[in-house]
Amino acid sequence: MKMIQSIYDIEELEAGGNIPLSYISVVRTQFEEWYESDHTDECLTEFRLPAESCIHHLEEEKDAKFILDQLIHVEYVETEEVQDCRYFRIGIMTDHQMNLVFFIEGTLSSRIEQWLQN
Repeated sequence: MKMIQSIYDIEELEAGGNIPLSYISVVRTQFEEWYESDHTDECLTEFRLPAESCIHHLEEEKDAKFILDQLIHVEYVETEEVQDCRYFRIGIMTDHQMNLVFFIEGTLSSRIEQWLQN
């Protein structure tokens, strides 16, 4: 699992080369929206999301534990598709702080992904 707190974390995902750029663009747009709504006078390269309210990118099936441990806090589950890349977006609210979890379809077991969609 990759915790995304800065624009550099997104650039690191992109540099890995194994994640579709269309998906990275969605994550980047979300980060930039939070920056625009939350920043004070920081430039984008200095802005950091706090650990208790940030973006998470799930990379492996074992990352499902992160969601399963917080089921009571799940606010919503969305699935979307961008340029032939289907992905999940999950909002988790804890202590009035929103975390967003993104992952590409097929990252978790099909059983868990089907359950999340229902």
